[in-house]
Amino acid sequence: MAQGPTREMTSVKPASLQPEKTSRDQAQPPGLVLIAPPQDLESLRAAAPELATARFHACEAGAALPAEVLAGASMVVVEVDPANEASLARLYALRCNQPGLPVIAALRQADAQAVRKVMRLGAADVAVLPFDPLELSQQLREVAASSAAAAPARPLAPMITVVGSTGGCGATTVITHLAEFLARPVPPRRVCVVDLDLQAGEVAYYVGQEPRVTVAALIDAGDRIDREFLRTATTDSQHGFAIIAAPETITALDEVEPEHLLKMLELVRSEYDLVLVDLPGDWTGWSLSVVLASTRVVMVTELSVASLRQARRRLQLLASVGLPAERVEIVANRIEHRLFRSIGVREAAEVLGQPIAAEIAEAGEEMVEAQNEGHLITDIHRHSRFVSDIEALAQTLIQEGR
Repeated sequence: MAQGPTREMTSVKPASLQPEKTSRDQAQPPGLVLIAPPQDLESLRAAAPELATARFHACEAGAALPAEVLAGASMVVVEVDPANEASLARLYALRCNQPGLPVIAALRQADAQAVRKVMRLGAADVAVLPFDPLELSQQLREVAASSAAAAPARPLAPMITVVGSTGGCGATTVITHLAEFLARPVPPRRVCVVDLDLQAGEVAYYVGQEPRVTVAALIDAGDRIDREFLRTATTDSQHGFAIIAAPETITALDEVEPEHLLKMLELVRSEYDLVLVDLPGDWTGWSLSVVLASTRVVMVTELSVASLRQARRRLQLLASVGLPAERVEIVANRIEHRLFRSIGVREAAEVLGQPIAAEIAEAGEEMVEAQNEGHLITDIHRHSRFVSDIEALAQTLIQEGR
């Protein structure tokens, strides 16, 4: 995933040198941000003096966007490379994190497939690179007018994505118990767990449920997905939260249509108050898109050399696609409370270069007993150390989400 150099190019001419205002000049929206490679922005700035007050940010299609680039933006024109997963993830995260912000996707090759792909990810319109100043000016006016006439976009529900540093580190155990506590407030918070571990997902079975419709049907539905179809694929966990279960059969991760998956997640976020996502251990372009669009990311790791090494590698990957470190919570799982441990929490934080946000106690045979019977441990051992640790993690996430 290419990470090009970034630099700011803001140009404001003195009033005495400003050209006479025309109707085209006056139509340009305030707070316009243009994000594209340096050569495209330089030629546009030279050919379109009416854009002198816009903010120009030069970077390559897959580069991360610092938060300050988008601060105060009312409209964004951003280059998108449909063949670059990081670039698509950047567009999707931008649309999810700022749903009311109009975005024009700038494409180098605007063929039908590419246009369809970016429009499904939420682009309001498509521009062609290199920019045609007159055409872009017209697009800016049209998108601004349609955005002003549209109803305010409803904010999407927060989405917390749970990832494991390694397979078997207990991420699914954490997410199922976390969902129960997050759904507990009065009035109850509507929580849905989406199991995107398409090859080994066990969320439904950890709570003793056998869903008839799974997430595979929702993804395959593509543009046909709607709220009624979503409800048919939702399973009641019997613990206060809903589940969209992983498929019964193993699904190849590279067969997933990212646009369909991301549209499905947007629909889920519009239906619930909080969405939790369980991701597979193998990383793909679409899983990175999900992470970038998440409000928080909870990374579950054990205090072992292998688990911490993989956690560090995953943190480096997430940083490389532009996920801020402050959006990641490190959870140390299966902590044995004994006097001497080969690796402690302090040492783990030093290895990861990030503090440990929560410690979850080892539940041992009690957890095995509960899960074999299709129960959460709260059904059997409500006052265990594990339960109190999960409750504390839930409270932390609630407080940070305010």
